[in-house]
Amino acid sequence: MSKFKLLLTFLFIINSCLAFGQKTQIQVSASLTGFKDSTKFYLVNLDSTQQKDSTYLINGKLEFNCTISEPLIFRLYTDFEKEFFYINFWIEQKSISLSGSKDKFSDLQIEGSPINDIYKSVLDKVATLYALREKLVDQSFKEANKKYFDGIWKSISILDKDVLKIRVETIANFNPSLVTLKELYFLRNDFTTDSLRLLFAKFPPSLKNTKYGEVISQYLLTEAIKLGSYAPEITGVDFNKKETKLSSFRNKVVLLDFWASWCGPCRESIKDLAELYKKYQSSGFEIFSFSLDDDFNAWKTASTQEHINWTNVSDLKAFYSKQPAAYKIRSIPQTFLIDREGKIIGIYRGFSKDGTAKLERDIQKSIQ
Repeated sequence: MSKFKLLLTFLFIINSCLAFGQKTQIQVSASLTGFKDSTKFYLVNLDSTQQKDSTYLINGKLEFNCTISEPLIFRLYTDFEKEFFYINFWIEQKSISLSGSKDKFSDLQIEGSPINDIYKSVLDKVATLYALREKLVDQSFKEANKKYFDGIWKSISILDKDVLKIRVETIANFNPSLVTLKELYFLRNDFTTDSLRLLFAKFPPSLKNTKYGEVISQYLLTEAIKLGSYAPEITGVDFNKKETKLSSFRNKVVLLDFWASWCGPCRESIKDLAELYKKYQSSGFEIFSFSLDDDFNAWKTASTQEHINWTNVSDLKAFYSKQPAAYKIRSIPQTFLIDREGKIIGIYRGFSKDGTAKLERDIQKSIQ
């Protein structure tokens, strides 16, 4: 399986939640054929890469022990540097077993987890389109002719619309479950507020109170961010557990920056922000960085490497935080320039040198 498909799965799925609170020790076992003995396998929680384990295949058997407090999506996979195989599946608060062969690894049989029956039903509806999309993407990488390259990506764009339509229909037509709530969470920006509210109303309180439901609820409470509107309050803690609020920088021009240690463009952007901070701090310009990491050490290490010397906070809840939900953040880097009265005067998505140049011009105007 290609590494692109791995990326695609991250973008289209990202993951976790039910029976919350109490931690439970469970076992994940697998019986596999077609792999050499001593093949190394990894098991990682896709919501938090801090929860990761590895073991070796012995006599066709794998066994992992992990502790969870809610249903989560995990990935079982082989080494990236060698022939790569993976499967995503839900783990509830009870032991689970997988079985199957190397040539059908992405379709392993899963026992002991009804939620995976629902998950598979959802994936089956788009599996053919995903497979076709992957072939087209692989083809585009080999295509030197720009005309044909553009044509391939036009076809991919059409496929993406078909996939979105199927996923929306799945949310609307399947019985409410954690799986369909996860889909609604991931597609929350693709709906109008009224449509999102209508679909969310289908779910019972037990699901609405999950981390997915809480973010969707925040989305429904939040008006669209636009120029001239007041910046919603946002709060985080720094490495020393000191809490800082965005509103504490009132009377200064502030750049609110959403980033994460694992985000390459974010790291590049921070290098440019450091230069802007050095040039304009004395004129009343501040930066308020909010990390969408869930790993404290990764966040701290990246911050040290990038020499961040301005306010840099997080709640370590990644994209399940209500804080970025108040700004309807779906991708990073994303920054907001806020004037001395607390109004948003600039919104910048992604990273480019042209974008940095525009940001600097806007800063110069705002500090006058």
